[in-house]
Amino acid sequence: MLRKSGILGYPLGHSISPYFQNAAFEFLGIKASYKAWSTEPKDLSDKVNALRGTSFMGANVTIPFKEAVIELLDEMDDWAKRVGSVNTIVNDSGTLVGYNTDTVGFIQAISEYGNYDPSGEAVLLIGAGGAARAAAHALVGNKVGSLVIANRTYHRAERLASEFPAKDKVSPVLLNGPGFLKAVDSASLIINSTSIGMKHTSVENCNPLEGISVKAGVLVNDMVYNPLKTPMLIHAAETGAKILTGLPMLVLQGAASFNLWTGRDAPVDVMFLAAQEALAD
Repeated sequence: MLRKSGILGYPLGHSISPYFQNAAFEFLGIKASYKAWSTEPKDLSDKVNALRGTSFMGANVTIPFKEAVIELLDEMDDWAKRVGSVNTIVNDSGTLVGYNTDTVGFIQAISEYGNYDPSGEAVLLIGAGGAARAAAHALVGNKVGSLVIANRTYHRAERLASEFPAKDKVSPVLLNGPGFLKAVDSASLIINSTSIGMKHTSVENCNPLEGISVKAGVLVNDMVYNPLKTPMLIHAAETGAKILTGLPMLVLQGAASFNLWTGRDAPVDVMFLAAQEALAD
């Protein structure tokens, strides 16, 4: 029987996950497929319930459903509960279990591909959605010195920041407000966890750091991976900052999802190559 998996999100014109997940299945000889399931919000419940079928292994979850999907699941991994965001669903004999592999993908990416250790450092995180939740918990778990969460809607940044004890030094600011400019100036790592700059969206050509100079040597990481060089990363490089694309996190979180679905070690090198080829095309 061909086992099925895919990604739930809306829109999904930017997604390259099917390319590298299918490459991994083929490389290991696993009879499975992975597809992009573009899902409007009104159809999310039906799509998730369908995953209980015997032919489904599970699914990845992306914007805008990483938080909304939680109430549709039967169980949650302890870490996903803590983060409050799900990017991976596993079908365990009809029981849908939620996991978060974004955290491990994010930390691996900034460590192995950005040569960055957040311990004791000042970090600015743009966004307060599901991906931001994963990054915030990963950073606090790795003893970040201070974390500023910036969002266009202040109360969402405030809500996420309030989930951490005062000792964790997590604070909210309004995107592009005075506090945001101060955070840009003091951060050694700046992360965009929003869809700003993403291909095939209304914000494709936007840059959350527009008109703001970033200090030389600061690491700027955009979780958006398509295009590989977003307007934010191009701008940051021009100011002398170091940049990290969203591709390492994408592949690494996808590899962790693959491990959960199959019980096999994901062929990460094969996945990276397939992802790079997909973006080149």
